[in-house]
Amino acid sequence: MFKALQFAFNTELLEIKASLYKLLLVTLLPLGSFALLIVIFSKGVATDLPIVVVDHDKSKLSKRVLFNLDATSTLKIKYRVESTQEAIKLIKATKAYALVEVPSHFSRDIYLHKQPKVTAFLNTQYILIGKIITASLVESIATSAGEVAFVKNLASAQNTQKSKEMITPIALQITPFFNTYKNYFLFLVSALLPAVWQIFIVVATIVSFGTLFKEKKEQEFFAGGYMKTKIIGKLLPYTFAYMLLGIGFLMYIYGTRGWVFQGSFALMLFAMFLTVVAYQVVALLFFVTGFDYARSLSLGAVYTAPAFAFLGVTFPTSSMNSFALFWRDLLPIAHYMEIQISQANYGADVFLESERLWYIFAFSFLIIPVFMRFKKRLEQ
Repeated sequence: MFKALQFAFNTELLEIKASLYKLLLVTLLPLGSFALLIVIFSKGVATDLPIVVVDHDKSKLSKRVLFNLDATSTLKIKYRVESTQEAIKLIKATKAYALVEVPSHFSRDIYLHKQPKVTAFLNTQYILIGKIITASLVESIATSAGEVAFVKNLASAQNTQKSKEMITPIALQITPFFNTYKNYFLFLVSALLPAVWQIFIVVATIVSFGTLFKEKKEQEFFAGGYMKTKIIGKLLPYTFAYMLLGIGFLMYIYGTRGWVFQGSFALMLFAMFLTVVAYQVVALLFFVTGFDYARSLSLGAVYTAPAFAFLGVTFPTSSMNSFALFWRDLLPIAHYMEIQISQANYGADVFLESERLWYIFAFSFLIIPVFMRFKKRLEQ
């Protein structure tokens, strides 16, 4: 049995060495994808998002409001136009993410206590950007309103401190846990890298067995028995390769970026190993449904490509419908990400992860129908 395992392992290593495609699948392609995502999100914090403004009032107060908008680190007034129609054209052309419109008689209505409204239009197709801009607009307009109220109170109270207290009698300080600086690199890239990683695991597994059957070398490879052992041996080089890649992105995120890993790294490695095995088994299941190389790759793409949307990182699981939650449960990476987040951010107790580990391990039972299909195919 050990010789069969060694034979399959060594044979696949030679195949990887001889095939540029297989070699790229375990080296440059995943590393290049990781590097691209890291470069795209390296800034971490969204700044200077372009907006367009329409100032119908052109008073000192309206200019002050717009100055406060432009002074935020998040927003940048890139365009100033005379009409709403011109501003909307810029948004449709994706040259600006939002439109801020100051109404006519804005300054006069403030002094008359008529509460004029500054109107903002956002392109909410960009969910994350829309959320960031909305928060900045609310904060900036609140600052401008506070400045106006402060001047009015100062005129009557003649006391700076008292004027401030009249505006905000209750002070509020909000400090976010786990991501104090609201750095989007931390929660986006830490989920994007595993989402890309699982795609390569499935593709590499299907390519490994697909080329074997495409070139009609299966009888030669499985000759002498020990079919199950040889299947495992053929998978092992990829298991080791993707474990190293997984450890690499964890070390990068939590070792070089300054974020402290709060929980058990050993548990993470075990969860990672189970995830790699789970995806290899699922990939084999796709392949043995018809032993069709191209079709199994298509099935693998449909299964893995949308996985990021179901991780619960950018869209909360509490807002997902029943089908989305069902599909999410079919993805090993979703359970893996729950462990990564709970261990990396919260340092959760190891025993609390047992249920999630079991979910990932359960995918390994799919190897039973895989073995049965291989046996039937080879007998035919």
